[in-house]
Amino acid sequence: MSFELTELQAASDDYWDKQATDIMFLDNVILYLLLGKGKMVDDLVTAGELVDGGLMIRVPLEYGSANVSSYGTGTTLSGTKQTIVNAARFQWAGYIADNYITLDDKIQNAGLAAKVDLAFTRLRNIQKTLRDKMGTDIYAAHGGDDDAFMGLDDMFNTTTSTAYATIKEADMAKWKANLIATAEAIGFKTLQTMRRTASVGQNKGDKPNLYVTTEELKDGYERTLQTQVRYMSDQNLADAGFTNCLFGGSPVVADDKCGAGVAVGLNLQYAKIRTHRDFAFTRPQWAVVNPLVPDKLGAHSKWIGQFATNHRAAHVKHTNLETPA
Repeated sequence: MSFELTELQAASDDYWDKQATDIMFLDNVILYLLLGKGKMVDDLVTAGELVDGGLMIRVPLEYGSANVSSYGTGTTLSGTKQTIVNAARFQWAGYIADNYITLDDKIQNAGLAAKVDLAFTRLRNIQKTLRDKMGTDIYAAHGGDDDAFMGLDDMFNTTTSTAYATIKEADMAKWKANLIATAEAIGFKTLQTMRRTASVGQNKGDKPNLYVTTEELKDGYERTLQTQVRYMSDQNLADAGFTNCLFGGSPVVADDKCGAGVAVGLNLQYAKIRTHRDFAFTRPQWAVVNPLVPDKLGAHSKWIGQFATNHRAAHVKHTNLETPA
């Protein structure tokens, strides 16, 4: 039996419907919480995270205060307008993963079952490769690649004259990059310093609620905990496969893509991944690449959006960390 494109496409659609959970970001806790965590519906993120388009992604910022004074019989209002709103503007980032089936693949994979299995494997690999690249880049700076994430290294760039999301810290003090570079062993006190540094208020929601670090540092922190609290964890993350321990009720999670000696504290209330409505992990579909080469089929998946924050000072990064003795 020949393996026609229509059969391949039908098998691919069947694969997608039955294996949709494979596109969840179960290898990276940040992407899981911002793009996964049950938010994927028919390969799309929830509507609240989708944006229609535009030159850039605009994120409103309320950074100023109205006029205020004591009030009495002789009080006169200032009559001065105070500018309290600005907007961070994040450029679009995009990722695409693709793979192909050639005539040799068709010849060497004899039988429909073998060819279908090959198609499934390559579709699955497209998704895994896409999420792996995004999971790496979310920690990095986009550098000279304008199509990549404005990652955590951009967020924590302490050069005040360098714009992040078109705003310079030198022009807006509240657009602060929190970076701690003290050489020390990770421990409860270290995370207290991180939490205090990124605190934007006194309520629990005003402090980081996720700490990500390396496996070695996470284990080192865990060893400093008393036995009765060492095995307490965020059960939802644990059920999803992310082993963790707690600091002040917030999970401390390891990620192999986190840099050596680094811990990052994020307040997910002020962190989002915005996704373009028309490029929300597009469904890979097999198609003939070139009519002159009819036996070469290709498929790809695309995503366009950006990792963004509307409160830069609500997050913190600590470098130069070591494991406790």
